[in-house]
Amino acid sequence: MSNVYCAVYQEELCGYMAGYAAVKLGYKNLGFLGGMAVPAVVRYGYGFVQGVDAAAADLGLTDVSLNYVYGGQFFGDADITAVMDTWYAGGTEVVFACGGGIYTSAVDAAKKANAKVIGVDVDQAGVIAGYAGVEGMTVTSAMKGLYPTTYDTLTDVIVNGNWDAYKGKIATLGLVSGDDPELNYVQIPMGEGTQWSDSFTQDDYKAMVKDMFDGKITVSNDVSKAPSDFATVIAVEDQGAIKG
Repeated sequence: MSNVYCAVYQEELCGYMAGYAAVKLGYKNLGFLGGMAVPAVVRYGYGFVQGVDAAAADLGLTDVSLNYVYGGQFFGDADITAVMDTWYAGGTEVVFACGGGIYTSAVDAAKKANAKVIGVDVDQAGVIAGYAGVEGMTVTSAMKGLYPTTYDTLTDVIVNGNWDAYKGKIATLGLVSGDDPELNYVQIPMGEGTQWSDSFTQDDYKAMVKDMFDGKITVSNDVSKAPSDFATVIAVEDQGAIKG
């Protein structure tokens, strides 16, 4: 372990961004479909709940609801798709599918319902469009900066010869800029991967990131809590796990 460098992420921050954006973009009935309830997935989910709640509070909404469940695995199947079918049939407009290939179940159900999804880890708009055969299904994605992490670290280690600054360490990566969101290690897509509108513009997003960077917005990463613990004005229905 003394010769290993590990980078982990503040997933709760980009989860918050995605949830905040979704409500600002007009969605009131949302869902979170996690893979397995490992800390990273839980942080994504709890950040999402906090972002949804904050946007609802900012807009003075009291009719925003959020279904919350873990699939119990990192791939979609007929059982998970059936639950997503039930959600969408019950009025859910967009589901944040967070956990490897589990997005396929959310997408399969959303396609039948002409509904939306939110991607994870990278800008999944293209991946989801390719899988679904439908453009424009992805509202946004909660992204880890996998590319800048790899590029920046390897540049510093190999080109600059700074391996000693990394080896044996675990780094928690998050915001490094309050002015340029694309420099951060957690973000949502600035381009077409987010369905920007007059109700939530790129400038609105930049202002939110600046407030997060400056500490005016704080996001909890306490995975010991329940999803509903983060709700102040929204209704959260915690459905546990589909499997396991």
